[in-house]
Amino acid sequence: MNIQRATLFLCWMILCMDTCLSQRDCTGVDCPVLQSCIETVLEKGACCPTCTQRGCTCEGYQYYDCIQAGFRKGKVPEGEAYFVDFGSTECSCPQGGGKISCHFIPCPEIPPNCIDISQPADGCPQCGRIGCTYGNKKYEAGHSFQMDNCQVCHCPNDGGRLMCSPIPGCDLRSSNKPMWATTTENNNPLRDISSHDDNRQMSPVEPFSKLAWDKAGTEFLCFIIVSAKELVKTCCETGEKWASVNGHCDNMEQPTKDRHSICWTAQQQCCRGSLRESQCLAGMNAARAGNMCQEDVSDKCGIDSYKECCGCCSLGLQFHREGHRCEAHQYLGFHCRHVFLTCCKGEESRPLSPCAVVSDSPYPKEAFSIGEERDGENAVEGPVEVEDMDECLIYEGNICHHRCVNTPGSYRCECLPGYVLQDDAFTCNRLKEDDRMAYVSFKTHYTVLFSGNSPCEQHCTSVGGRPQCSCFSGFSLMADGRSCEDINECLSTSACQLNERCMNTAGSYICQRPITCPPGYQISNDICEDINECVQQSHNCGFGFECVNTEGSFRCNPKPRCPVGFIHDVQGNCIDIDECGPSSQPCSLGFNCINTVGSYICRRKILCSRGYHASPDGSRCIDVDECQGSLHQCGEGQLCHNLPGSYRCDCQTGYQYDSFRRMCVDVNECWRYPGRLCAQTCENTPGSYECSCTSGFRLSGDGKNCEDVNECLASPCSQECANIYGSYQCYCRQGYYLREDGHTCEDIDECSQSIGHLCTYKCVNVPGSYQCACPEYGYTMSPNGRSCRDIDECATGAHNCSLAETCYNIQGGYRCLSLNCPPNYRKVSDTRCERISCPNYLECQNSPLRITYYYLSFQSNIVIPAQIFRIGPSPAYSGDNVIVSITQGNEENYFSTRKLNAYTGAVYLNRQVEGPRDFLINVEMKLWRQGTFTTFQAKIFVFITANSL
Repeated sequence: MNIQRATLFLCWMILCMDTCLSQRDCTGVDCPVLQSCIETVLEKGACCPTCTQRGCTCEGYQYYDCIQAGFRKGKVPEGEAYFVDFGSTECSCPQGGGKISCHFIPCPEIPPNCIDISQPADGCPQCGRIGCTYGNKKYEAGHSFQMDNCQVCHCPNDGGRLMCSPIPGCDLRSSNKPMWATTTENNNPLRDISSHDDNRQMSPVEPFSKLAWDKAGTEFLCFIIVSAKELVKTCCETGEKWASVNGHCDNMEQPTKDRHSICWTAQQQCCRGSLRESQCLAGMNAARAGNMCQEDVSDKCGIDSYKECCGCCSLGLQFHREGHRCEAHQYLGFHCRHVFLTCCKGEESRPLSPCAVVSDSPYPKEAFSIGEERDGENAVEGPVEVEDMDECLIYEGNICHHRCVNTPGSYRCECLPGYVLQDDAFTCNRLKEDDRMAYVSFKTHYTVLFSGNSPCEQHCTSVGGRPQCSCFSGFSLMADGRSCEDINECLSTSACQLNERCMNTAGSYICQRPITCPPGYQISNDICEDINECVQQSHNCGFGFECVNTEGSFRCNPKPRCPVGFIHDVQGNCIDIDECGPSSQPCSLGFNCINTVGSYICRRKILCSRGYHASPDGSRCIDVDECQGSLHQCGEGQLCHNLPGSYRCDCQTGYQYDSFRRMCVDVNECWRYPGRLCAQTCENTPGSYECSCTSGFRLSGDGKNCEDVNECLASPCSQECANIYGSYQCYCRQGYYLREDGHTCEDIDECSQSIGHLCTYKCVNVPGSYQCACPEYGYTMSPNGRSCRDIDECATGAHNCSLAETCYNIQGGYRCLSLNCPPNYRKVSDTRCERISCPNYLECQNSPLRITYYYLSFQSNIVIPAQIFRIGPSPAYSGDNVIVSITQGNEENYFSTRKLNAYTGAVYLNRQVEGPRDFLINVEMKLWRQGTFTTFQAKIFVFITANSL
């Protein structure tokens, strides 16, 4: 017992020492000052914080610009910078932190090729565009134009000098301008300038020399092509307008007598293309609306697109409704496949226009246009378009085997249904049987009539200016004069031979020989196979006969008779007769009947001695098992063992025979084998023994040894439990101590018992530990869990400022500020008012040109005197001089002004302010520049917050 108490006391001492060592005593620790540190963290178990971020702290007037630049609480990390004084001065924090340094940034020079200078209200002038200047005109870079009837000029991409050259062979006296030239009145590359916008000397025009012609040859050639492109564009628009107004392209007004000129060709092609596109769109809309796709009776060969697009769109819509994949069949043609996919996929895109031309332009846009967002008045889109030749009409019937389809600049060959185009792109061969049947199935399931741009279903020929339709071999013209129907060749008796079957196909037919099978056979996969009548039970064999299948028939064979000792069953099979059954006794007394297959035998009965009896067949004597029944005489607790002709009685395990009492008595194994049966305690039981263990242990699986019990599984302790051999020990977590009962843990109040400053503001005890708290409003806990940091209510939106007010964050709170400009001033930003008018010279001298609002926030423990604001002109010029004074809000003389240099003044806080307090001071700066005074005013809100942390 004493040993157990000593063990418990030792464990308790170890736990106490571990707890005491984990709580470090910081009494008398003097933490070093962390130079240039803006963020710290207190590691667990440490007494002094460590620096995690070095930087600089903004002071004075820099604090406002610091906050505006996005640095919270005026803390700038090392290596980062920001701008003050409207961007004219850059302030930066050096590597390693320390003090912020600022330097003035001069404005960059305006390049000489600038033609548009933007002057912001604050900041440096900037160049908006570059180009060329000539006289009182300005030209954008990259533009070409005609100066007069016989002179062409170009402004380079980089601007600068204008390059001009006379047009060869041009007569100034002629009033006719070249067709490829464009006038500057139709473009906008130039505009008038006044003398106060640009005081720089204009650069003279640089004429084109022979070398200049060599360098600018490509640009000049592009300009000529651009002029032709504009001509084609104008003529094309004329053709489109004619189509939209008249609905046809006949009797169109010719621009010249030459019908093959560029303009006449453009008018014709664009008129026809506009008609095709409008008809195609109408057909697609009719298909989407569910209307019938009827043809236009007034149409000529190769013009109508309404019925084609309507039919192709209807087929695409049908595919989409039935859930098929949007895959167009190869025989639909290129244009029909495009309309099919557009309607099947539900797209609203426009169909392919016959006039649409896609080309890769060899001329760069950058040489003639400033940006892609412009109208492209001088842009080159591609080479000049020429009139397309209809090869199908010119070489009718000679360039394609079946059908010719004209395309822009070329043509393509197509085949009739049931045929496929070969690799030579000319010849059409009949489809194989599998491909033909697939096409017939496709056409049967989705019947849509479409035939390209022709009113005829198969072939269209112009006769006397009117279309005449005809059909190909295997088809006949229908009554409507345009549709073709398949000829059923199988109606003719001479199509196939007498022993063949005729099958009609699209445009042709197939002859198949019929198959007939003789009796006893049936057709399977076009092959005659034998019928098994015996399996199908279609035979007529009676009882006593069995069915045997033969080729084309069957036969009935008689079943054999049964031999002696067998008999037929209901199925006609031979089975054995049991002669030894109860109904017959073929053997005499003293004999036993034994049945055999097809017969039986009689065997004489035998006599057996004591302990034996005859076998069931009577042929031999077998032993009697006395232990199986009640034939033995073994006593209670004894075991019976059978012997040949007899038996034996034995004692059970754990018992021994007592010859004096002639009975089995129990054996006490614990006495007979002391210390060898059980590890701890042995208890005797009738016929056996049992092992047991002392408190704190339990019997192991072998029933002999003892193993330790883990009492901690039953949770005897209020917190932590440590199992020991034969017992357990309770202990507490950090922040708790163990009570006298040895099981319960009590909380430690660290806030009242600790030595040292745990929290910067307030310590709150919690179970097992403590927490640091911050003031109820305006602060939140820092990541280190000990110090408090200010909440920016303005950034988080946790303020009640109205829409007309501006929220400004201060230490522990915020202020709602509103900017109201005085009379004769207008509000230009959230912090600035500007004077509207100036009635006389004296008022211009005395009234502020600009009133700017600033907001500064400091704690009451700021080191004084402190520079809190700096004011000066931006930019400053040589000869400037300023006078800075406080005109309002300094009745108690907390603030003062000081002139730092000729063009900079500063505001200082002279004495300490007790407790939180708000100030509004008006700082006025009079700028003397070139003999004139200009007044500027800064309204500064200074918020002094309490140092509660």
